[in-house]
Amino acid sequence: MAERPRSLRFATSKVRRVVHRTGTAAKVIGRLQPGVRVTGLTAGQFSAIDAMEHMVDELGPAAVRVSTWTTGIYDVKRARDIRTRGRITDIRMLLDRGTFEKSPKYAGPLIEVLGIDAFRCVSVHAKIVIVSGERGNAVMRSSMNLNKNLRTEQFDIDVDDAVAGLYTDWFDALWEESGRSQDNRAIIRAVYDRFLADPEEVDAPKRQQREPKPKVAKAPKLQDVVFSEADLSGLIGD
Repeated sequence: MAERPRSLRFATSKVRRVVHRTGTAAKVIGRLQPGVRVTGLTAGQFSAIDAMEHMVDELGPAAVRVSTWTTGIYDVKRARDIRTRGRITDIRMLLDRGTFEKSPKYAGPLIEVLGIDAFRCVSVHAKIVIVSGERGNAVMRSSMNLNKNLRTEQFDIDVDDAVAGLYTDWFDALWEESGRSQDNRAIIRAVYDRFLADPEEVDAPKRQQREPKPKVAKAPKLQDVVFSEADLSGLIGD
């Protein structure tokens, strides 16, 4: 097996720095040409899939590799739209096995749209999007999962063959290694079968409802106790 890539060090002063609370991915990231580097912060107004869509628009048609910890229904619809318009020629996803297995309501539609062969389940927390396009190669590293999250997020994009190549080699090595086992395909199929059996299945098993406890009569509060003269006479006696 070839040695896995470890790190890449390079010096450059051409970095586009952006910070924005409301701008779209296209507006915040801007034009992407070979040699461009972008680093930025957002308020979570766009997700990784929005950034991916902009990268594909700028550099595609393109093959896309995605590593992410979790995903959501919103992303599935967007991925379907992008792919049916022909901008993505191929898409592959590395998903964290733990979140994939426990969330069939999210994973199921993804499998339905992209097919079983588009996925590998591994222990991964890296959020990376690699776009290999006709007009250039780019990679985005970020704090973003594919689903939108209205919290502060950061991202770095390099339109650079060497940087994109480093992450492509890393991705392909994990993809090949995880694909050697039939267990991976079995896991994906099992998750999809669970989705088909119950599309509305929640992330975690529902807790069994406990029988309601019988209500116990509470002692009256002092301020709620009122005695008439007749009541007092009856209590005191003759």
